[in-house]
Order: sequence, then structure tokens, then C-alpha cells
Amino acid sequence: MKVVVFITSAAVIIGLITCQKTADPTMSNCDYLVNAGTNAAGVQEVSVGSPFKIFTTARVPEVTPGHPIQVTIGPFSQHLNFFNFTDFILYATPSNTANLEIEFIGTPNPHVGVFQMFDQWRAGAGGLSCNPRSRTEDSVGAFEERLLGIYRRYYPNNPMLQRYQPPARNQVSVLWWPTKEALMYPEVKFIANLKSMNNWFRIESTSWKVNRPVDQWANTERMLTQYQNLQHNMRAMERRLEQPL
Repeated sequence: MKVVVFITSAAVIIGLITCQKTADPTMSNCDYLVNAGTNAAGVQEVSVGSPFKIFTTARVPEVTPGHPIQVTIGPFSQHLNFFNFTDFILYATPSNTANLEIEFIGTPNPHVGVFQMFDQWRAGAGGLSCNPRSRTEDSVGAFEERLLGIYRRYYPNNPMLQRYQPPARNQVSVLWWPTKEALMYPEVKFIANLKSMNNWFRIESTSWKVNRPVDQWANTERMLTQYQNLQHNMRAMERRLEQPL
């Protein structure tokens, strides 16, 4: 267990970055952050109208191998820049998978891709490995408020823990790189679940179309099949014309 104390000009805050204790031993930090704010049926219980939005930009218009996408959680507008959020998770997941076969989809809503973080833009967030198959930092998140609550329950009479407030931020910006698994799907979107004003908000980005090499091969095969069918029909017509009346 590591407890790191940061001193700022505003106040002393506690940064509980890593800890083996959790409120529920069976729930990982990934599960907690993804499912926080939902009921037993998995339905979001908080109201709509998040003061935050996911912004995405890239040098190419599609998810393309070797090209990152800049993903930012920020205020919905300049008039809402006074809102902050504490615990959160950000991840990419496939979208528009209705036409995919079940055996191809595999785990529902997998976290795909890998995130790259820079100290000046990560706002204290860290990488998480939520997809067992990826073995990479496929998510970005922070859970200081959760850990602080756990410590307060373990040490209710500690005055220092009662004074500390979890770190808050109003913007996080990272780079997301597509992996082979991400390129298997037709589209990818970014989802964030964040806690602000003691409420949880789930926000999504617009979907990004994946530039898949497999699509190019499929188009080539489709055109070849059409050409072969056309030749077959033409030969059949020629044989019928050659038959005597």
C-alpha cells in the first residue's frame, strides 16, 4: 500500500494511488468504475445532462493502424468549466456490432486499444488493464475518492483523513492507439463514467469507423465474385443462342 500526500497552494490533498484493500474484495477497480452509478440490472440511475463531454480528434478520419486518436474529457461548454469530477474511467469499446457473429464478438463491451498518457495532460489519472486479453493499459481512470472513503471507514477517528478531499479535475486528455483487436470491429466509440457533484454520469463519444484491411479484401472478393457470376451468365446465354430453333 502506498499513500502519497500532495501539497498544493489551495489545500493539502491525499493521493491514494495504489492499494490492495477495496470496499468489496470481489470487485476490482475496473468493475467499480465501469458499473458505478448503475443498479443491479445495469441501468444507469443518475439523471442525464452531464456537464462534461468527450472530444475526439485525429489526423486521419478513421481508426487506422499506426495513427492515434486524441481523447479528451472536458467541460461541455465554456459556461460549465467550473464543474470538476473525481473518480472516473475512460475506455474504448466496439460499436455497431449487430451484424457480427456471436463467436466473433466474444466478451460483451470489451475494452480495446491502448492509451498513452502524458503528465501535463493526464490530470493525475493512471492506466488500468480491464480487458484480460489485452494485457495493456486499455483504460484510463482515477479512484482516489473511493480509496479515501475506504480509509475513512477503517480509521474513522483519524482527523487527517477527515480533512483531506480527493483530487478533482475538470479535464483529462490522452492518446488512444488502436490494436489488432480494435481493428477487428467495424466501429469504435469512447465511453467515460465519471463522478461529479456526488453523482455518476456516463458519457459517450461519436463512433469512429475502423479502416480495416479485411474490408478491402472483402470488397475485392465481392467484385471478383460478381465478375465470375457475370461471365457465367454470359456463357449460359451464348449456349442458349447457339441451340437450333
